Amino acid sequence: MKNNHKLGTVLAILGIVAVLGMVVCVPIFSHSVSGQVLRQQLEQKALTTRRYLFSMHMYYIESRSAPRSDIAKVHSIARFIEDKTRSLMGLPVEKIIIKVQSGTLGLRSVKPRGNTSPDDPWMVMSFISQENVPKLAEIVEGEWPAPDTSSSGPIRVAVMESTADEYFLNIGDRFRYGPMEVEIAGIWRPIDPNNPEWFELPSTGFANGMWIPEETYQTRLGTLFERPIFYASWYVVIDEKKVQFAQAPKYARGIVQLNNELVRVLPGITTDYSPQEALVTYQQRADALTTLFYAVGGPMVVLALLFISLTANISMQQYEQEIATMRGRGTSWAQVAGLNIIESVILITAAILPSLLVGWLAAGIMGSTLSFLKFTTRHELRLTFQGVNFFWLFLAGLLILVARFMPTLGISRTTIVRLKQEQARGARKPLWERFYLDFGLLLPGIYAYLTQSGIAKPVKFLSNLEAAGGEQYRDILLFVAPALFAMALCMISLRVLPLITRVLAIAFDRIPGVWAYLSIQQIARRPQDHASALLLIMISLSLAIFSASSAKTLDQWLHDSQYYKAGSDLAIHEYVVQGGEQNVFSGQSSSTTLSELDLNVDSYISMEEHLRLPSVEAVTRVGKYPGTFSYGVGEQRAIFMGIDRLDFPKVAFLRDDFARQSMGELMNALALEPMGVIVPRELAEKVGLRIGDHLLSSVSILDQAVERDLVIVGTYDYFPTVFPDKDPTLIVNLEALFDIPDAVMGYDIWLKLRPDADVNILLLQLRKLIGQERAVVKVQGNALEEVRKSMDQPERVGLFGVLNVGFIATGLMPGIGFVLYSYASLRRRFIQLGILQAVGMSVRQLIGYLALEQSLLMGLAIGSGALIGLVTSNLFVPFLQIGASPGKPIPPFEVLIGWSESAWLSLGFAVVLFLTMFGTIWYLARMKVFQAVKMGETL
Repeated sequence: MKNNHKLGTVLAILGIVAVLGMVVCVPIFSHSVSGQVLRQQLEQKALTTRRYLFSMHMYYIESRSAPRSDIAKVHSIARFIEDKTRSLMGLPVEKIIIKVQSGTLGLRSVKPRGNTSPDDPWMVMSFISQENVPKLAEIVEGEWPAPDTSSSGPIRVAVMESTADEYFLNIGDRFRYGPMEVEIAGIWRPIDPNNPEWFELPSTGFANGMWIPEETYQTRLGTLFERPIFYASWYVVIDEKKVQFAQAPKYARGIVQLNNELVRVLPGITTDYSPQEALVTYQQRADALTTLFYAVGGPMVVLALLFISLTANISMQQYEQEIATMRGRGTSWAQVAGLNIIESVILITAAILPSLLVGWLAAGIMGSTLSFLKFTTRHELRLTFQGVNFFWLFLAGLLILVARFMPTLGISRTTIVRLKQEQARGARKPLWERFYLDFGLLLPGIYAYLTQSGIAKPVKFLSNLEAAGGEQYRDILLFVAPALFAMALCMISLRVLPLITRVLAIAFDRIPGVWAYLSIQQIARRPQDHASALLLIMISLSLAIFSASSAKTLDQWLHDSQYYKAGSDLAIHEYVVQGGEQNVFSGQSSSTTLSELDLNVDSYISMEEHLRLPSVEAVTRVGKYPGTFSYGVGEQRAIFMGIDRLDFPKVAFLRDDFARQSMGELMNALALEPMGVIVPRELAEKVGLRIGDHLLSSVSILDQAVERDLVIVGTYDYFPTVFPDKDPTLIVNLEALFDIPDAVMGYDIWLKLRPDADVNILLLQLRKLIGQERAVVKVQGNALEEVRKSMDQPERVGLFGVLNVGFIATGLMPGIGFVLYSYASLRRRFIQLGILQAVGMSVRQLIGYLALEQSLLMGLAIGSGALIGLVTSNLFVPFLQIGASPGKPIPPFEVLIGWSESAWLSLGFAVVLFLTMFGTIWYLARMKVFQAVKMGETL
């Protein structure tokens, strides 16, 4: 069907691009970020094992029942591996390092050695041939043995320097094994034992080996031994420049197929090193991320489909009379439907290339996400189209086809008489309203709320959707159910729109003039004309508010949880150790801050000296010491946390909900009572402790017990670095634990840093300040670094990226949709407006008539959408703590509602309304009455 309105065509393509772009961007990002993680894992593995980034290792131990092996067979296996790697994995082999080794031989010295009997072996060795050894090693004494193809004379070998030292070997020493003689020709040592061409460390692989050239191995050992090769290995190095991590599934399948082929050719061969596990993990991660992001981004796709349906509906309304006339003149329903399908296919085809570009850009936005509506630059993320699933693209195309076809389905069966009746007073309800789909969408949200709140038990097969404990941001139900709940409430609210208009009609009857009455009657007479536009705005606003609230809450909890764990920006422990910095912390794990290392102190630097450092804003001391306390019913173990009450609030991470009293009141209470103690409220309620009660306490400071009579001055629920434990933590004045202030020791130093501080530079400055040769600075907590690492988690980056892209989309599409709806409404009612003006209504009254109609519609949409978004946020955002951490979250989850984002989005819709009204005024001012009345429906 030919579309005469370019604007409608462009907007239809825009909606299609939005849907296909979302389908494209998710796998692009998921596979790209998973590829980045895979590279990091392989690099870490290569660094740990000192091997190449993408390599494999196979070995074969010959059994007596197996056919005899020789050098030629070993090389044929190497060629087989190279060919199969190229064909199965699509990767070129850079090199294959072959190692062959004989069985062990008890070698007897030709000359007597010490007290050893001539019949007893001096050493047990084996022959080894690996062609790259002379390139990777250097001769210490003697020379490398030359290839020997003769059949007589001693076999000249080279041994490692450590082996020579162990067995007291010198150049020229000879040994025999049966009729065979062996002569030490060279002693070597590796140039770089960590060179990745050594599959195993030379000290391990060549400790009891005698190296000989491959030709010597083949000609001399092949004739002397029935089975010259006991062990053979192939170290396969693949050109990492050709590796494309998006092809990880193909590589993983290729490795499995290669192993199967090798076992078929050489039974008994084993692959003991390969990237197979990392490749499988990559695919699992990519699939999990894709599923999660599709689930979170699903409502955005629904919005885009609504936008497509709105444009298609507007297009059909413009041609409904033409279609009805065609049907009356003999055109079949199938022909009308076929024209719509052809048009949709053309639009989808035209949108494919722009969709790929938009998907690429959206994936770039997701990859640059730092937080909600905050972005950064990540150069290491390499985007590629190789992860795009064309099957999902095809399914998305079918959904678009259905969304565009549904408006045609009703109109194509309508006669001209029925059309005029519906134009006078619409009676047909939308499809979802007739079949109660809105109530069906409400059920997942109700299920999620009941199960997450503990009122009902989860259905077994649905519980599989929930993430394993501790996997942040992966619980799909926590994001999908609220979105469906909000969409269902928006649809249900449209059901009550006629009731609202009737109430408004009663109120508007009292307003003088006919324009207000006409406005409310126009809305009440054909509510289905406004359904798509209103639904688009309501769903977008409600989802935007929920997304903003979820993002802000998760953002804040990420910050709070890391700062609660560390206590402040940076927590360190300083030691001045005789002998310089060393590994003094190995195996040291304690909930306290004092250790025997603190006895080795020459001097501490003061807090004032810390404060003079340019990156330090505030500093305080915090010490934790084990001990016991009693309250009349026996002793109980505890941790005594000593603080400096004046400096602690300036540095520590604190929140108003950590205690029923304000933190200022608690610190003042410690100031008024030097022997004051703040106890956990749970402990106080459990054992009946009250403010003013005395606790007889014994604090262990190294090998001494310090007795103190403490007075309870307050209680707390949460305190920085204090987690639930069998031993409670009691907060006291730090100096109260020591007899004199200068004797305080064994404390951590908490620092509040300036915004531009560099922690590494600060640590270096501290070491210089203490004394570079004697300083040991142990980082106890680094909240800044931990927050940064957490914000770079792929799941979090992708989740917030989808929320950001969706928030932007929810702001654009509804605004464009409402403008399009208003324009189409004016075009469709051109005759009506002309007749109203002809019967006496002024342009001002017409403007008031249309402006009030649009204001009511937009006001109802914004009000309902905002209310539903706030209700959804208050109901479901608290449950995000279930997916944020295993167990009870500490500190408690603080729900934040996206008020500012909601206000800005509502303001944006208000601007759209203003622009629409301005366009309406301009349109009515240019409208010619005689043209509307004369030309009628041809316009």
